[in-house]
Amino acid sequence: MFDGHYTLWGGEHSLFTRKLEAMLKYMRLDHTFALKNETTGPAIEARIGTHFIPALETPEGWMIHDTTPIGALLNAKYPGRQIIPDTPVQKIACHLLEDWADEWFGRYAVHTRWCYPDNIAAIGRGVLANQLGKFGANSLTEEEAAQGQAVGEMMRDQFGLRACKNRGCGPDQKDGMQADFARFLKLTSAHFSEHPFLLGNRASLGDFTFAGLFQAHFKEDPVPRAMLMEKAPEVDAMMDKIYHAQSGDETYLADDALPGTLTPIFAYIKEGHHRFLDVSRQALAAGEKWCEVDFGYGLSLMRSLKYSEVSRCHIREEILALSAEDRAAVDAVLGPLGVLDVYLLDPVL
Repeated sequence: MFDGHYTLWGGEHSLFTRKLEAMLKYMRLDHTFALKNETTGPAIEARIGTHFIPALETPEGWMIHDTTPIGALLNAKYPGRQIIPDTPVQKIACHLLEDWADEWFGRYAVHTRWCYPDNIAAIGRGVLANQLGKFGANSLTEEEAAQGQAVGEMMRDQFGLRACKNRGCGPDQKDGMQADFARFLKLTSAHFSEHPFLLGNRASLGDFTFAGLFQAHFKEDPVPRAMLMEKAPEVDAMMDKIYHAQSGDETYLADDALPGTLTPIFAYIKEGHHRFLDVSRQALAAGEKWCEVDFGYGLSLMRSLKYSEVSRCHIREEILALSAEDRAAVDAVLGPLGVLDVYLLDPVL
């Protein structure tokens, strides 16, 4: 265990809180999971300047947020617990996979949580427990648990359905989202049945987003859990392993290689996330707040997202900063898959 203690401030039902928790576990960093709630929230928000979770309080007394730069910071600080590969192809693949997971998994999360009436009371109880400073909905009194339906409905109406509309995954998109989710689970199962992590035998940034999605949404939310257990129950155990994993002396694949099972995943990413990045970028350039994207199951109206463009440009900078030799290696492996194309487009912000 490394010297120094971290405090993870967040919520049990937050994808990114659980992502960061899995990251801290994997790196074997001494930490406490503390709830950001009605009591602790104001002081935390005053320090980090946002209401978004999670926040990480470091041994030095910093309070930082956004799991991607946190991951880069921890990777640099603790080289013995590496979560970003050093070699060029694997490093760029790591960033591509995390960008997809961070930006795309939210569609699965908000759709399955807020578009199905049978899910509302359960998530309401869970969120209420955290707001009251309690872990687990089972910690509520009978009187408190009875308030779950109202809390869930309030969150759905004030936040949930609006988030679904922004991401083009509202109740009117159920058929397409369910078909897309089934395809995602099939690809996930095929890959993780052969490899414990995305890049082989060692975890990288995107793995923790996988763990976060399944731990925060598909463990206790009844509707997505039922979907998971019907379509690909084997994935449940695969994601549990990632969530509880701790790093040792495992290494990424030799010779900067990538698992062959990533090839269909990259094709899926290009058809979905990258298509959105391109259309959203064009909308932002034109000053449009909304864009229309067809992912193969009809047009989806979505908000054009500035943060997605910022993230795209960060990865663009990573690619352009490569040496000529490293860039040639990346182009040779990832270029034919078409997954570099959207990141090489000029910035619009």
